[in-house]
Amino acid sequence: MKKPEVMVIGLDGATFDLIDPWVKEGRLPNLERCLNNGVRARLRSTPLSNSAQAWSSFITGKNPGKHGIYDFFEPKRDDYGIRFVNASFRKGKSLWKILSESGKSVGVINVPITYPAEDVNGFFISGLDAPGVDKDRFSYPSGIVQTLRENAGGYILEAGIWGYIRKGEPHLALEKLLESIEVRTKGALFLLRRYQPDFFMIVFTESDKVQHHFWKYIDPERRESKIYADKPYSQAILKVYQKLDQSIGELLEETGGSCTTFIMSDHGSGPASSKTMFINWWLSEIGLLAYESNGDIVRKGKRVLRQILSVTDEVVKKRLSRRMKERLLRYFPELRNKVDSLLSLQGIDWSRTSAYSRENHPAIFINLKGREPSGIISQGREYEEICKKIIKELGKIRCPETNEKVVGRVWRKEDVYSGEEIYRAPDIIFEWKNHTYVHRPTEPGASNGFLKRLSHEELERSENLIRPSGIHRDYGILIGLGEHIKHGECLPEASIMDIAPTILYRSGIPVPSDMDGRVLFEFFEKDFADKNLIRQTPVNSEIISENKTVTYSGNESKSIE
Repeated sequence: MKKPEVMVIGLDGATFDLIDPWVKEGRLPNLERCLNNGVRARLRSTPLSNSAQAWSSFITGKNPGKHGIYDFFEPKRDDYGIRFVNASFRKGKSLWKILSESGKSVGVINVPITYPAEDVNGFFISGLDAPGVDKDRFSYPSGIVQTLRENAGGYILEAGIWGYIRKGEPHLALEKLLESIEVRTKGALFLLRRYQPDFFMIVFTESDKVQHHFWKYIDPERRESKIYADKPYSQAILKVYQKLDQSIGELLEETGGSCTTFIMSDHGSGPASSKTMFINWWLSEIGLLAYESNGDIVRKGKRVLRQILSVTDEVVKKRLSRRMKERLLRYFPELRNKVDSLLSLQGIDWSRTSAYSRENHPAIFINLKGREPSGIISQGREYEEICKKIIKELGKIRCPETNEKVVGRVWRKEDVYSGEEIYRAPDIIFEWKNHTYVHRPTEPGASNGFLKRLSHEELERSENLIRPSGIHRDYGILIGLGEHIKHGECLPEASIMDIAPTILYRSGIPVPSDMDGRVLFEFFEKDFADKNLIRQTPVNSEIISENKTVTYSGNESKSIE
């Protein structure tokens, strides 16, 4: 049976911070074998370490300023609400499209931001941005899900554990994660044998999900607490990693020694701090954001409505199953977008606001005329002055407990992005120094300052509904092994944009000249690198996308939560 030339195994959010200690303890034997027989490097994610833009940068080999995906959603044009995005919003060709057009057969399973499925030379199963496995555009060919049901026990798109977590049933969440890994692996092995692709890729998102919700049980600052000491979940993340380790072993055995394998993650992970900065409240305190007046009776009514919607949204998220929420949205198809639009930036007076944050990342947008629906800041000198003020004021913020700086490095968007889609990017991006703080949504009307350490009760509520206990970090993992790869070396850090050109190089295919990533020659044995020089192909700059944008209905938006 023909084996793949190249295989990529994605472990969403995986981090060497967990893998290395567990490998030393002998708990991850297959990953240990990969590290001993291959090479490793820290893999730098995209700015803000957001999964949507990171996987899109892997897929294209380009920075978000070129492919245009910055998050799982993008702002609407006519108001400050949002709409969800998918692969049809992405500019440029995908790695597997280039491989297909070059005569290679491909098989792709569960890469995020890949819905609708692409017509490739092989098979394709969309990732978590898909609204459901029974949608016509979920897979290519379209009958794959039914084939897996008949021959491999079915297919699970997402474990959907938020509902279990919010209902206080973490044991069911863990069971579902482990089941999802097993089902996806079984399906992958079946499809590998049936299609025998030259290139194969599969992503497991369960590592990211378990870290988000179970990190608090291994956090050194919390695990000594009586609240967590008696909980049976201190091994939850390890159990998921061990299940993934088992899957890696099965996939390596199936593909054989002639295959070049890359094991990667889109970003790393780590614990969220209880120390919180409310970015919009800070912007309000320095005079760049204004909230509606509580004295206006109409606005007060709107505020009450928002509070009611907030409570309702919380109850729905916590009490209803994923299936019930989907059923509810069949009757109220626009409810999701209306609630999100009201709650995302609630209470802001846009006529007096110069800058704001969506508070899902440490990032700030200028309320710019011509770009924002109610922009008041002019491009040019006024814009520059606002940006400079924000950067200066960020540098002044000190932790009231330690007097240390809260914010580390700060970037203008031009410092980290480039390309025709850069206008979509936040204007200011920053990092939390030493991860001592984290961002959480501002509650308008708060009077206790923009810096706060959450109490245990506040932290639990936030982790169950808003910001989980495990959050993304800048560096993920990259392991290379197999044919033509060096043995047992720890190499300098790489960028997630480097993997696509490296795969094309390994496959003997020219690298498009507009890719921002580089070929990781240092991963390959000298003899192979000496005999195989990189080839590049020019790109027609006028052709930025072949996709027709596919938007979600209200039902579909809700189902990808």
